[in-house]
Parts: sequence; structure tokens; C-alpha cells
Amino acid sequence: MFSNSKRNDNFGLRKTSVMKKRKRPWMLTVLCIFSMGGGVLGVLIGILSIIDIELIKVFARIPGYASIFSLTNEAHFLYPYVKIILYGVSFTGALYILKLKKTGFYLYSTAQILLLVIPYLMWSSIPVYTFFADLPDMIFTFAFIGAYTLYLPYMNPVPDQDTNGTEK
Repeated sequence: MFSNSKRNDNFGLRKTSVMKKRKRPWMLTVLCIFSMGGGVLGVLIGILSIIDIELIKVFARIPGYASIFSLTNEAHFLYPYVKIILYGVSFTGALYILKLKKTGFYLYSTAQILLLVIPYLMWSSIPVYTFFADLPDMIFTFAFIGAYTLYLPYMNPVPDQDTNGTEK
């Protein structure tokens, strides 16, 4: 048998499967845009509450943000800083998901779950009130994480890189 390197490549299937670029589903794009919008809004609210707590009264018209002023006003002084960091991580995770990187899913999920936990640690209200005030956030968080879980097969792990910065 002759081994011809040009013909012995499984009829070109190996090259096309490696070179074929994955197409991002349109619904995943919509989810990422909403998540990034929520991340930007969370960072903005955090920055405004650091500058002047009165500035966040503007967001009282948004559904789910009606009690944000009273809750943030009575929270621990580090609460806005922690929120800014976690919403920034959430935004970064959504951006990575948009680029079909599985790391983004873990960043986004971790940040969102921590955003559900920190009110219990930093608000000065009773836990039952915190639970009901945070209920819409819980529903959206688990819905988005569940939706992103459906698209995990479309995402790739971060590729290995050589020392010179090129992909293997």
C-alpha cells in the first residue's frame, strides 16, 4: 500500500471539521445582550449609589427596582462596591459566552449566584423581607443560567496557547 499524505486525510474531513467555525444561535445572542445590559445597569446603579444615594431614585420606575433606594440606603457601606465588582464579572462572563467560551458561563453563573447571596449578608433587613425583595432577581437568575446551560454544547473551552501567544 502506498501512503500518500495528500490522499490519506479521510477525504478532507479532518481539515474541514477543524476549520469549520461554530455559528452562534440567535437566541444565545439575545440572552447575552440582555445579560450585558443588566451588568451595565448594575454597575451604573452601584456607581451612582456611591456618588449620591439620591441618584438611584431614577431607577424606581423600573420593575423590580422599586425598593432599591431603601434597601441600598440601609445596606452595609461596602455593598455598592461588591455589586460593582460582581456585575462587572457578570458582564465579562456574558461577553465570553457571546464569544462561545465556556469560561464565560462559569463566570456569569458564579457572579449571579453571589449577587443573590450578598443581600443576606449586607442588608440590614430581616431575611424573609430580603427573600421577597430578591425573588424577581432569583427567578431571572435561574432562568438565564438555565437558558445558558442549554447552549453549553455550542461553547468551547478556552484554547491552549503557546508561549508566543498563538493558538495550538
